[in-house]
Amino acid sequence: MPDLLATKRGRLLTFFLLYITEGIPLGFAATAIATQMRRNGVPPDQIGTFVASFYFPWAWKWAAGPVVDLLYSDRLGRRRAWIVGCQLVMAATLLAAMPIDFSKQIALFSAVLLLHNCFAAVQDVAIDALAVGTLKDEERGLANGLMFAGANVGQMIGGAGVLLLVNTSPISTTRSSSSPGASWR
Repeated sequence: MPDLLATKRGRLLTFFLLYITEGIPLGFAATAIATQMRRNGVPPDQIGTFVASFYFPWAWKWAAGPVVDLLYSDRLGRRRAWIVGCQLVMAATLLAAMPIDFSKQIALFSAVLLLHNCFAAVQDVAIDALAVGTLKDEERGLANGLMFAGANVGQMIGGAGVLLLVNTSPISTTRSSSSPGASWR
C-alpha cells in the first residue's frame, strides 16, 4: 500500500478520512441512539444524561497528550500504534454494546459508550499529533478545514445515515419485542 502521508493530496485525504472515523461514533450515539431512545419512550432527562456523558472524555484530552507523546512503538511508529489501537478498542466496545438493550439498560449502555469515547478522545490526540508532525506549514489551514469537515461528515453518517438505514431495513420491522435489538423497530 502506498504511503499516503508522502504527498500533499495523500496527507489531506488521510486526515479527512481519519476525522470521519472520529465523527461517526458521536453521530451514532448523540443522534441515532438518542432518537431511538425517545421513540422507545425513554424520558428526555435520561437521554440528556446519556448524550452528555459522551462529551466528558473530550474534556481530559489535555491529559492524554503527554501519554501519547511518551509511550510509543518504534516498530509501528509514534502515532500509528495509538490510532490503530484506539480503533480496535472502539470496535470492541461497539461489539460489547450490541447485545445491550439501550432503552432498558441505559446505565450499562452509557458506561460502554463512555469507554468507547475515552478511546475516541485519545485517538483524536494521536491524530492531531500526527497532523502537527506531518503537515507542512502551508497545508495546515486547508487540512484543518478538511478535518473539521470530515468530523461533520462522520456525524452525519453515524446519525442520520444510521437512522435512514434503520428506517428502511427489513430487519427493523421483523424483530420480536423481546430481542436485544428490538428497540430499533
